Amino acid sequence: MDIDAATVAEIRSLRWFHEIDFGKGVRSPGVIKASKLRRISRAVFDRPLTGKSVLDIGCWDGAQSVEAMRRGAARVLATDHYSWHYGWGNRRCFDLTRQYLAPCIEVMDIDVPDLSVEKVGTFDIVLFLGVLYHLRHPLAVLEQIAPIAKEVLVLETRIMPWPSSRPMMRFWPGSSLDGDHTNWWTPNVACVRTWLADLGFSRVRAYRPDWRFRRCIFHAEKSVVRP
Repeated sequence: MDIDAATVAEIRSLRWFHEIDFGKGVRSPGVIKASKLRRISRAVFDRPLTGKSVLDIGCWDGAQSVEAMRRGAARVLATDHYSWHYGWGNRRCFDLTRQYLAPCIEVMDIDVPDLSVEKVGTFDIVLFLGVLYHLRHPLAVLEQIAPIAKEVLVLETRIMPWPSSRPMMRFWPGSSLDGDHTNWWTPNVACVRTWLADLGFSRVRAYRPDWRFRRCIFHAEKSVVRP
């Protein structure tokens, strides 16, 4: 779908988290650049998506929702609430992304603690990227989200940078982590692995895509699902 000059001007005037490539030289001025988003996508989508259903929790501007559709997902539901209403995000950014790149993406404005099977149903693959450490009660929310994933939960989070075989996490009061009052916790890898195993995921794999070893992506499978 062609983008008129007025819409291009609007895209460039909005504050974006994701740098979205709309084609023909039009890109949103996102904080997370398109090259990094591509690297993240390669780690997030480590298996074929053809015919699969995907839930993208905390989608923000919708970069990974679009990527899921591009990779052949049969259904994608994108959800967010905090970044569209209380953070510095803008729902208009997501709407433009959806309109011009993947109109068939479904959308629901729902806060993370309100997610449940009763509210959204179940999905083959659930994306939970960049959300966990912003939650004041992360394990309680994980307990609600786990049943939604029929096959795989892909969880990305800030982590404690030093290794330990003992599950632990650090609490960050106020704005003590990066000056952001929404950053509450940094679990270590062992902690997240233990949580996911306790919630019924039979296989958990961890990737550290961040060269500073501050973030990690976990692929948690309900049963061993081969790519």
